[in-house]
Amino acid sequence: MMQSLRYWPGWFAVFKTAVYLALTANIGFFFQDEWQAATHLLRSEVSAALVLEAFAATIDTTAWVVLLLMFELETHQLDDSRLTPAVNRWLILVRALCYGFIVFAFIGYVMKGFSLLNVVPVSVGALCDLAASGYQQMVDPDEFLPLAVAGCATSALATTGALMVNHDDLWVVTLTDWSELKRLALVDVSNSATWILIVIMLEFEVRIGLWRELPARVTALIKPTKIALYTLLILFAAFWGFAGSVLDFWDAFLWIVAFVFIERNVFVWEQELERASPSEVTQ
Repeated sequence: MMQSLRYWPGWFAVFKTAVYLALTANIGFFFQDEWQAATHLLRSEVSAALVLEAFAATIDTTAWVVLLLMFELETHQLDDSRLTPAVNRWLILVRALCYGFIVFAFIGYVMKGFSLLNVVPVSVGALCDLAASGYQQMVDPDEFLPLAVAGCATSALATTGALMVNHDDLWVVTLTDWSELKRLALVDVSNSATWILIVIMLEFEVRIGLWRELPARVTALIKPTKIALYTLLILFAAFWGFAGSVLDFWDAFLWIVAFVFIERNVFVWEQELERASPSEVTQ
């Protein structure tokens, strides 16, 4: 950024820092949630695919936090005079690694969704056999409850009627929970894909902004597309809120706020680049 843009109102800097710290803290919260599920999913073997499925949200959030800091550095914290080719190469390298992990996390969300489809009906009469074989009840993508062998035939789960079972991951789920979990998985995948589209557009703006060659017709297309994508993100956050997924709702809200900061950085940066003389901008 230009030197004059480094000094924003003090309250705004404090608020932005608090949002960034809250997002960083969410890494730990997601890891804590997913660790419980991982103890079941990774009980017999550990593979890259299973780790990706078990810790998709943790990997995703970590990569996004690092990527957010890279955008903050390039669009606000660093003077344009310091954006030398060497610095740009390092920024691009770190961002490329982040994008790789974000795509991996997206694949993890997709794998979680497919695991919910890889089920077959099972009668409640087979519940005792499943309990003895180490199956657990899935009540949430990151929460599994042990099936008690003693009293399994008269347990609350046995009175729910139809059950679905995943024999690969050794879990059972009620038909009602299964329907809700599929909706949550679809929102997870859609939310991840939407963020990837947004960051592709933002990356395009930053790269073109450095070259000072963003055509007006492209700008006119980017703005409404971003509005539509951010609207989708707000709807996803609202869905998590109504579904009672407090951490997902809180995390989604923070990310929307954080990228409002980045969007503002890019907007102000572009205004400064338009006013700057060619000698003031490092290509």
